[in-house]
Order: sequence, then C-alpha cells, then structure tokens
Amino acid sequence: MAERKDFLGKVMHKMIFEGIPGIPGDIKNCSSPPKSAFAVKVSDPLPAPSQPIVFKEALHKDQDRFNLTTGVFTCTVPGVYHFGFDIELFQHAIKLGLMKNGTQVLEKEAQAKDNYRHVSGNVILQLMMGDRVWLESKLDTAESEKGLIESMFFGYLLYGNYTG
Repeated sequence: MAERKDFLGKVMHKMIFEGIPGIPGDIKNCSSPPKSAFAVKVSDPLPAPSQPIVFKEALHKDQDRFNLTTGVFTCTVPGVYHFGFDIELFQHAIKLGLMKNGTQVLEKEAQAKDNYRHVSGNVILQLMMGDRVWLESKLDTAESEKGLIESMFFGYLLYGNYTG
C-alpha cells in the first residue's frame, strides 16, 4: 500500500509541476536573427563643421552597412541599435554631434591643452529601414589647436524588429 501511495504521489507531482505531455507539433525552420555591426577609426583632423567624419580604417564591418567614403551608416535591418564613439585628443579642441537623419541626438565637447583627454558618448536608437547615422564635427577646425586626435565610431544591432 505504501508503494502505491508513493507511486501515485510521484505521478501527481509530475502532472502538477511538469504538466501532461502534449501532442507533438510541426517542425519549422527558424532563420537566424539579422546581424549588423561596424567599428571604424581615423587619426586625421576633423572635417569642417556640419560634415560627417570620414573614417579611413574599418576595424569591423558586418554586412557593409557603413560607408567608409561618406562616414555614414545606413540601416537595412530595422531595430534597436547601440552607437558610440571614443575620441583621444592632445592639444586639440573638439565638439561632436551624433546625428540621426540630420537631427543631433548627442553632443560632446572637450579641450586638451597640455595633456591627453578621452571623450566618449553612447546612445540607443530605434532605427527604421533607410535611417542614416553619422558622427560630425560641430567646431570650426580653424579654431582648434594643431594637435593629435584619434577617433573611433561604432554601432551594432541589439535586436531587430524580427518577425521570424
């Protein structure tokens, strides 16, 4: 009798906590989620104000969505993206804007006289197909001192507006 009670207890426990097995469903192919990422770098002076910074070196370019010639990322996978930049400067002044379709979404300003200075900025953006994102100078380079500057700009898809 004790064995039967123990067996029924195990069966009830399984039914309550694990559920009754269901009917097997159809097997479908699941496509992998879309990817989009880039990281670019330049060690040249910044361009005139209100122009995208043109980067000369691609550290990572997944899917060729960042144009090295124009300095602009164009969205082909709608979703939520993380964009950021890191700037190292010495004897230089900068003012940068992170732009989305011509609208500034982030601005950073810094000046380094006799030492090195690091400036960074990050933003999360919802992008739709065809949206464009770039980093641009907001300071006349003639006003800036002649020093060293190294710029890195990156972005990647956190998750797409994926429907399967």
